[in-house]
Amino acid sequence: MTKANVAADAPPSVGEFKFDAGTVEWHKFFTPGTWYRILSVDVAARQADMLVKFERDSQCMYHRHAACTSTLVLEGELRVREQLDGKEIIKIKSAGSYSVGGEGEIHIEGSGSEQAIIFFGMRSDTDVIYEFLNEDLSLRRAVTVADFDRDWREHWPNDSRSSG
Repeated sequence: MTKANVAADAPPSVGEFKFDAGTVEWHKFFTPGTWYRILSVDVAARQADMLVKFERDSQCMYHRHAACTSTLVLEGELRVREQLDGKEIIKIKSAGSYSVGGEGEIHIEGSGSEQAIIFFGMRSDTDVIYEFLNEDLSLRRAVTVADFDRDWREHWPNDSRSSG
């Protein structure tokens, strides 16, 4: 085996992975500078997976997680402005950061000084995935698994044909 073959067969070193967002079919999300791509939805299992792209210095709106959410930062950094005991705390999650949980958390997610791409895997015990909130943190609109499924079928019909 030549050295070139060994290098080609070897796994990448830490820090070499880069997510290629160039082939992702993005659609505008609700807030300026945010884009999303639904990857899968399973209505019966109450699960949805998606990517969110935040352009630099952009963010979503206040929301409350109703589902257990797995978060993987693929590019940039995720800035989470969380409401705790009436105070806002900013948490920064860098590329490669992974977390699970989030049920009941109220926050705004966004990027820092560069674009951020985040994978969200959401698993709910009810039909509600998250709730959009008004500035005073009152309920604006619940977002359900059925909403994700309808949106997925509308924007990415070729992907959603194989869903249950």
